[in-house]
Amino acid sequence: MSQLFAIIFKYRVFLVFILLELVAAALIVNNNTYQRSVILSSSNTVVGGIYNTTSNIEQYFNLTEVNEDLLNENALLRKQIELYQVAGINDSVDTKNTLSPLFYGMSDTIAYDFIPARVINNSVYRSANYITLNKGRKDGIVEGMGIMTKDGVVGQVKSVSNHFATCYSLLHRDMAVSSELKKNGALCTVTWNTEDPTKASANYLPLHLDINVGDTITSSGFNTVYPEGVMLGVVTEAEKTPSERFWLVTIDVSVDFSKLHHVYVSKSLFRIEKDSLESMDEQ
Repeated sequence: MSQLFAIIFKYRVFLVFILLELVAAALIVNNNTYQRSVILSSSNTVVGGIYNTTSNIEQYFNLTEVNEDLLNENALLRKQIELYQVAGINDSVDTKNTLSPLFYGMSDTIAYDFIPARVINNSVYRSANYITLNKGRKDGIVEGMGIMTKDGVVGQVKSVSNHFATCYSLLHRDMAVSSELKKNGALCTVTWNTEDPTKASANYLPLHLDINVGDTITSSGFNTVYPEGVMLGVVTEAEKTPSERFWLVTIDVSVDFSKLHHVYVSKSLFRIEKDSLESMDEQ
């Protein structure tokens, strides 16, 4: 304590000067409108800057939570799109009765549910590329489900544990997606047989079809892995070789696999019933 008093006594003149300056500044601000407005404006700018910086920091650390919320919201919107498509196909479906099951989890009209997931591992430049997701069996994911983004088809679930799923990427030599030429519904199969992660092939399109650069290839919806109409890519090359039975078609894949972060796993609500019935017909 004696040292504190010694410091105050040593700098007493300077401290008295600072105190008088503060008193003078307060008197000026309180008795002059212009100076008061300048001080208040400056303080608001400083405080606003501090709040803005604090808010930016908080938003940065909350990005994961925000992304999860957006994924869940987008999944809900995809369900609504499926419902409207079903209602559009079947005019006898009452809109009110169609929408209500969505919110109670009891839908028997919607063909697909969508489970949001985050990509935690992804290869692009191998001949057999895989993707790992942070969701698994406890989240409702099973083997064979399709994976997609807002841009298009991504792959298919291969193996599942309780909390993770490994998946075939579309950029896998063994992947084959049932597809169609959007403009006329002609069936084809999209495979990846190049070293370029931006290109794929649309196979088995007959020569009598009219195919042009810019045509769109989408999923057919025939195998309950993906809903019908999910983007696969756009035709960039179409070669008609007389010695071949089919067009040689190259597409630009719609998904940028080098920037893959969040996906949706498509869950067909009628897959078991459909597969069971088809297996009986094959016997």
